Amino acid sequence: MTTPRLSTEKSAELFERANRVEPGGVQGQGRSASPFPLFMSRAEASHIWDVDGNEFIDFHAGFGSVILGHNAPAVRDGVAKALDENGVTFATANPLEVQLAEQIADIVPCAERSVFPCTGTEATYHAIRLARGVTGRERILKLEGHYHGWHDYVSWSVRFEPDATVNPASNPIPIPASTGMLRAIEDSVVIRQYNDAEGIREAIDRYGGEIAALILEPIFLNAGVILPEPGYLELCRELCTQEGIVLIFDEVITGFRVALGGAQELTGVTPDLTTLGKAVANGFPLSVLTGRADLMDRLVPRGDVLFGGTFAGHVTNTAAALACTAELRHGHVHRRLEALGHQFESGVRAGIADAQVRAQFHRVGSVWTLYFTDRPIRNYRDAALLIATKDNEVQAMFRRWMLERGVYIHPHYMLRGYITAAHTEEEIEHATSATVDFLREHRQRLQ
Repeated sequence: MTTPRLSTEKSAELFERANRVEPGGVQGQGRSASPFPLFMSRAEASHIWDVDGNEFIDFHAGFGSVILGHNAPAVRDGVAKALDENGVTFATANPLEVQLAEQIADIVPCAERSVFPCTGTEATYHAIRLARGVTGRERILKLEGHYHGWHDYVSWSVRFEPDATVNPASNPIPIPASTGMLRAIEDSVVIRQYNDAEGIREAIDRYGGEIAALILEPIFLNAGVILPEPGYLELCRELCTQEGIVLIFDEVITGFRVALGGAQELTGVTPDLTTLGKAVANGFPLSVLTGRADLMDRLVPRGDVLFGGTFAGHVTNTAAALACTAELRHGHVHRRLEALGHQFESGVRAGIADAQVRAQFHRVGSVWTLYFTDRPIRNYRDAALLIATKDNEVQAMFRRWMLERGVYIHPHYMLRGYITAAHTEEEIEHATSATVDFLREHRQRLQ
């Protein structure tokens, strides 16, 4: 059977127009693609449509922000109710923010106080400023490949091509993610590797009295799916406690998605502060900075660390988060996500074994990734050969193959996908079959 060619003429035309009025024709690097991105016009449940009318099963889910499904009825109704009864935003104290803070305190292990900015970048910015204010220290310890937003505090060693000659893994140097960053900040950033227990221990031994915070993704999803090795997070917790370092879990992706209480619930390791976002409000722009009361109470107006923002606690976004958390607290959503994730994992792993190709499938809950290598993947440098560029040939071939079979996997640096509660067993089976067919068709290339 011949697979029909995708019609993308309208996307191409829109890209030409966009290039005249948007830098690079897109709103940021995350949306770029070669030769042009597909311009999406509508999404519902587990499906997304582009401007040419192509319909796809969506495994992008708004970079994982959509957990219940696009335009989920419960969230839509919650927002509509808020619009009817409350309005869009007040920029004043409002009762919905109190309700959400109470919900977060019930759900997230470390949560005693919460504030609600809009983006994950804002949440990590405030978390680090708070850690510095509390400790009186300036250095930040972060890990290679971990993405915590675009601000200068954390945009170091996020995505780069490792060169062991000038940047040894045992003592990594900070690499700026962008021009225009304050190079003076470089001296305040200490870089180590994920799952490198000795590296963390050595860094804290060397700089312990100067480090305000260790910030990390407890489960490393910005390189696909890389799980913490046994004892690694526990060691981070122990060393931070000993040295008075604020341990920050960036759960902007993992929060609510890998478990109701996030990765800290899943791993049993409780940080001092946590940043949440994405799935908290099923795609609405709300993030959370939450944590221990004695730390959070250092924020103004009670303390001396500035926090604010016109859209903090935004009414409609908070209403969306309340509706989403209400659905998630029933328990059935995460049970369904795990079942669908297991179905996909079992089928693809069987296909890898049958085709005898160099590939591996990683999954945690509803987040999955496919690495076209048989090398162990335990940190950023292990994955860097596959995720240094969006134009990795095999990954691009796979994405195109899936697109032609009605499955949307976003053109990103790694093959990472998200399952939502709106996906069906039949859709998972379709994606599984398409993946297995790709492995068989490209067996010689992948061996």
